[in-house]
Amino acid sequence: MRVLRLPESLREELRRPMGTVFRGDRRSVAVAVVRTVGDCSRLWAVGDVVCSSVVDLFCIPKVCVIDGRTLRNVSLGIPTSLQGVFRDVLRVRNPPGSISEEALEAIKYCIRRDAVLILVDGEEDLLGLPVLAYADFGDYLAYGVPGVGVDLVKVCESSRRKALELMSKFVEGFET
Repeated sequence: MRVLRLPESLREELRRPMGTVFRGDRRSVAVAVVRTVGDCSRLWAVGDVVCSSVVDLFCIPKVCVIDGRTLRNVSLGIPTSLQGVFRDVLRVRNPPGSISEEALEAIKYCIRRDAVLILVDGEEDLLGLPVLAYADFGDYLAYGVPGVGVDLVKVCESSRRKALELMSKFVEGFET
C-alpha cells in the first residue's frame, strides 16, 4: 500500500493549531464547535472524542474519522454513541505517522456523501490534512488537540494551500 510518511522535520509544525482552538470541558467545547459550524452537514470531525462529543449533541457530521483509540490507548472499536448513526461505514488502513492512499481515497469518496463514518485501522491523526486539501470550501474540520481542546478550521483557499504544502513535504513510500 502506498503511503505518505510524516517526516520528523514537520512534527513540531503540525502540533501548532491551524484554526480556532476551543478549550474547556468536553460538552462545552462540542457546543461551541456546533454553534460555530451551524450546519452539521458541513462538519468533518477527526478523532474519537471529537466525533462522539458532537454526535452526543445530535449533530451528525458529514464525516467522522476515528481509529477506536483515545490518546493511543487500546483499540475500543466503534464507540457506542456512534453505532447506528451513520449511513455508511468505510474501513481503511492507515499506519501511524502516515497518510495512506486508501485513506486518501476514502476521504475523496466522502466529498459527495453525508453521514459517513471512516473507521481507521491504525491511526487517524494526520487525516485532517487531506480533509482540508479536498473538502468543499465552506466546510469545517474539527480535530482533537490532546490536553488542549478542539481545533476548528474552515476549509478555504489558505487552509487548503497550507494542507497541500504540508502534504507535499511528506515522504512517499510503501507499507505492507
